[in-house]
Amino acid sequence: MERARNQNGMALLLVLVIVALLSAMVIEFSFSTLVDLRSTEIFRDRTKAVYLARGGIEAARTILQEDDNDFDHPAEFWGNPLANIPAGDGDVSITITDLTGRLNINFVADKRGNPLPGYHRFVALCEDVLLLDSEQAEELADSLVYWFNADKTKTTPDDSYYANLHPPYQRRGDKLTIIDELMLVKGFDLQRFETIKPYIRVVGGEPINLNTAPAAVLYAWQFSAAEGNVEVIFDQKDIAALVDYRQQSVYQTLSDLALAEGIGERWSSAWMLNSVTVSGTVYQVFSQGRVNEGTRQASAVIDKQTNELLSLKVE
Repeated sequence: MERARNQNGMALLLVLVIVALLSAMVIEFSFSTLVDLRSTEIFRDRTKAVYLARGGIEAARTILQEDDNDFDHPAEFWGNPLANIPAGDGDVSITITDLTGRLNINFVADKRGNPLPGYHRFVALCEDVLLLDSEQAEELADSLVYWFNADKTKTTPDDSYYANLHPPYQRRGDKLTIIDELMLVKGFDLQRFETIKPYIRVVGGEPINLNTAPAAVLYAWQFSAAEGNVEVIFDQKDIAALVDYRQQSVYQTLSDLALAEGIGERWSSAWMLNSVTVSGTVYQVFSQGRVNEGTRQASAVIDKQTNELLSLKVE
């Protein structure tokens, strides 16, 4: 009898062990299934968010095309960020920024290594924004001149610098295609790049939009002539007056500049003819699509006049 009871006890213990193992396997299987299901849901939501973000870019193109007046100012509809607009199973947020007010650094020099009026403007901008002396600012401008030089048979003063980097590389020998490429140019470390980035661009033409140009760009725009031949028409007080006016109103035409306090007709002597405008041509768009916890962002540069996508990045 005692032996039978021992056998029954062992059998019961074995059953309990098997039940425990099966329960653990069921729990593990259920947990894995839930994880896989959640991963699938997140992938599904992120995929939908991609299309929402991409749709936000298309919506921005439509907004810009419908803005058909002769001036562009952030107080207009396009300048107001659109946040969490319901769309499909989620929402989309859109921000449109006029890049035309920034200095196009591709006009610092031509591809033969000859400085252009943008050279002196860029030097003035570096002095103001990066707080450099004139020699340091000119070194940065010269680095761009050499980077643009398309003659690869000609050795520039910067070539040895690039050759001694790890890893080494060659200067482009052409204009910049994306703004981040500036960090490859001698003298432009991350700190300098991030500081000056809000004031520069590499797309579109040369003229700046006076309705959106930062104060530092407005001031630097006077320095189109070679050093020693620059006539500074506007001091910092005048620049502040120009900015203050557009914060309250809009420059609908260039002649409206005379309405800013203390400016009068001096504006026509401050900047080169046809180098300034009151409208935008190139815009940057940031769009974020969100579905539940899945979010994706898209950024694009749009040519307003042709409605062309100059660049598109989804991440």
